[in-house]
Amino acid sequence: MTIAPPPRSPRIDGARARYQQHGKVASPGRSVVLLYERLLRDLDDATIAIGGQDHAAAHSALIHAQQIVDGLDVSLDRAQWNGAGALGAVYEYLGTELVTANITKDQRRIAACRQVVEPLAEAWRGAWAELAGAGAGAGAGAGAGAGAA
Repeated sequence: MTIAPPPRSPRIDGARARYQQHGKVASPGRSVVLLYERLLRDLDDATIAIGGQDHAAAHSALIHAQQIVDGLDVSLDRAQWNGAGALGAVYEYLGTELVTANITKDQRRIAACRQVVEPLAEAWRGAWAELAGAGAGAGAGAGAGAGAA
């Protein structure tokens, strides 16, 4: 008896092709930086959409932002890092504010979230640039953390 392989998925094939095209998947540290950058973009997109009365686009951006915050929270290893509980509390606050902002379409709440997220994003950019520089030599990390300076 022969077992047939599972059917190919266009979505998975497309993702595989993108990874192969770039040659590698982002490191865990770089992935966190990318998530924070996307979170900031979602907050900006939601603010713009609310200003333009595009409630569907605002909803979509805020739902995506909530998913990112949830993912960041779930990925915290509370057993390995003493500060994880405090960062988890920040993620819980952000999640609550994003839900409320989505329900009320409140740009002020989104701005408050951005004020919390931006320094965290900067800290992660700096940490990633430092690690990338340490791993590849003094000059290699200089351009890696664009915006961290």
